[in-house]
Amino acid sequence: MKRVLLLGSGGFIGRAVAREAREWADLEVIPGPRRADLDLADASDREWDDLLGCQPDVVINAAGATVGDDDTLFRTNAHLVGRLIAALGRQPARPWLVQLGSAAEYGRSAPGVPVSEHALARPQSSYGMSKLTATQSVRHACESGRLRGVVLRVFNPVGAGQSAATLPGRAAALLRDAADQDAPGVAFGALDTSRDYVALRDVAGAALFAARLERSPLLLNVGSGRARASWDIVRGLARLAGYRGEVTETASPSGRSAAVPWQQADLSRIRALGWAPRFTLDEALLELWYGPSSPVPAAWSREEIRHDAMSR
Repeated sequence: MKRVLLLGSGGFIGRAVAREAREWADLEVIPGPRRADLDLADASDREWDDLLGCQPDVVINAAGATVGDDDTLFRTNAHLVGRLIAALGRQPARPWLVQLGSAAEYGRSAPGVPVSEHALARPQSSYGMSKLTATQSVRHACESGRLRGVVLRVFNPVGAGQSAATLPGRAAALLRDAADQDAPGVAFGALDTSRDYVALRDVAGAALFAARLERSPLLLNVGSGRARASWDIVRGLARLAGYRGEVTETASPSGRSAAVPWQQADLSRIRALGWAPRFTLDEALLELWYGPSSPVPAAWSREEIRHDAMSR
């Protein structure tokens, strides 16, 4: 059995990894400290060494921030990874690192062309730049022989506990309120962008899959392998809310979304290793709406979900 230290276990993806790990009998997942107890970006060498004293075979790093000023993003997403790499280098038996990166590292891509790991990274946001800096640190450490590991470039996860800083999380909150208040309309920014929306459970499964690898290419894309319009997110959530009011695109647009109008993962590399997404977007929206247990409402059967997914 492999011992897996999970950093960021209290975050959006970290919680999902911990839940999913209950189904993996060959992995013992040890949750890392919550940020309130130990800020890993500011932890001392001794604190890092104590943390790794559990002698993990694998470290999954799901710690980080998606919003904040530049200092917060680079300290939490890049500096923290540098400290982690240094700490792993001090261990007598060097654990395998699974670093959760982001599709935001790629930046803008040509519409209709799936993004492969060979694509030149040109991030359009401070968040993407901070994640790319972390990836470069992992790359340099691996190439110099100081580290063993892999970076998962995660596209757009959808699932339970999603922040309102994302379109799915914001749409769920707005539509829930609109349905409760019987509001005549809900305003969003432009919904003409397309993203590779991937079920949170698939992201968690990919992290655990990578934890079991002994060797791998440095970069692996994790997505659904399909670009979906932002409208699909809003329509699916409006259906779950039972909301029949007007949905408009009259709110202030998101500069970050406009900078990357279309993106889809090329999953050839990770599929060749044996991983593939299992859940549909509709199933991911169910989890976002109802939580991890995702009960299927009587008015929306699994057969209907699959039919909808195939017809879009």
